[in-house]
Amino acid sequence: MSDQDCGGPPPTLCDGDTSNNCWIEDGVCMLDNLRKDQVVFIIERNPKARDDLQRVTTCIEILNLLTSVPLLPAKQDDDQQMTRFNTGDCLPQYTIFRGNNNNR
Repeated sequence: MSDQDCGGPPPTLCDGDTSNNCWIEDGVCMLDNLRKDQVVFIIERNPKARDDLQRVTTCIEILNLLTSVPLLPAKQDDDQQMTRFNTGDCLPQYTIFRGNNNNR
């Protein structure tokens, strides 16, 4: 007989260490409310979420995501490239076609 049969709390994916863990918010396990693609999105971008995931769950499928989903760089290369392009004293390309050439 399970706890749920007796009116107890439903099972949760957060069955590990829930103290100081970003997957627990107001006592609710966020893993229970997210789809797999949402979990992947989070662990691709958040190193703390990756670390906390190892502690908060014993679910093999979710833990396997940690080995198969890489952490993405904090800033995308194309963002860095655009930052370099936009820091110079230049006009956007489209303004040249409208007759602007930065001559005052």
